[in-house]
Amino acid sequence: MIDEKIKIYVTADVLRILQKDMEAFEFYKSDKRTLNKNAFLTKLIVNYSDDYHRRETELFNYLKKTIGAQTSLQDTRLKNLCFDISEHLNKRNAAPNKEKFDALISLKPTKESRAAIDYIEAYALEGSGLSEYFRNMFSAYAALPQDKREEIIFKPQKLALDQAISEHKRVFLSVSHDKKSSLEFSPYALTATKEELHCYVVGAEDEKCIPLRLSRIRSVTVLNKHTHFEEDQLFLFQKMLSQGPQFFYQPLEEDIVVEFTERGVEKFKKMFVHRPTPVAINGLKYTFQCSYTQAIQYFARFGADAYVVSPAFVQEKLLQFFSSARTCYQKRKNKS
Repeated sequence: MIDEKIKIYVTADVLRILQKDMEAFEFYKSDKRTLNKNAFLTKLIVNYSDDYHRRETELFNYLKKTIGAQTSLQDTRLKNLCFDISEHLNKRNAAPNKEKFDALISLKPTKESRAAIDYIEAYALEGSGLSEYFRNMFSAYAALPQDKREEIIFKPQKLALDQAISEHKRVFLSVSHDKKSSLEFSPYALTATKEELHCYVVGAEDEKCIPLRLSRIRSVTVLNKHTHFEEDQLFLFQKMLSQGPQFFYQPLEEDIVVEFTERGVEKFKKMFVHRPTPVAINGLKYTFQCSYTQAIQYFARFGADAYVVSPAFVQEKLLQFFSSARTCYQKRKNKS
């Protein structure tokens, strides 16, 4: 049984979230294009089963204590009633709008997931089937914000980084990166983007302050070396935590002044992703203390409705971006 595929039926929305996470957390097979669904589900089960079982046990014990205090039911009948209620709650949470469980996920147990599955079968099912248990687990996972789901999938890395940060220790990281596969790093803090999309650890590689996405850290080894940060590094870390950890910051970046059109102000109110927080507003002029990278990426989407007054570096980068786009479009148009 353990080596056979387990068929799990979830709602279409849950399946969509699971597949989105496979892409966002870069679970691909060796061809770098095909999603490695089984590897992802294995991580989900191994890293979430204990917390999920604890949550379910707390609910069951609460129901048993509360109902038992108000009734004189025998223990077996009380347990069955509590189980029926908890199952009803799980099904309602998995399909709040009475969606159908018609999206199939096939799970192939592996050496990594075997122990967790054996434990679930022995202690957690309480009369339900394994497929139903996983349906409820996957649905509970999918209901969490993406950054919390990322913390689950990469739980060992997060726990090791938490330890290193609390003990002020350096770490050796194995990473998934285009330019390098490992580095020695001084972690300062774990945080999430303001949009709750990804988790990052901010810290220093040598003297350079950098962010690293949790999902791209393959392993963490805590070293017997203490971290030490200079005042300018601490200043940058606080800026990264308040403005956005996913962007690179330079130590001497200037404030960014942007002049909007009326239409640009309306766009700014509606475009939330990667939006910097203004520190001053004077009519249509807004001042920001975000990174140059964030400003370039965000305000490039405004076209003529946002003009970067200063600094000259950001202004020039945006001018190059628009000029390059115009040249590309003109060449393609002339060919057609």
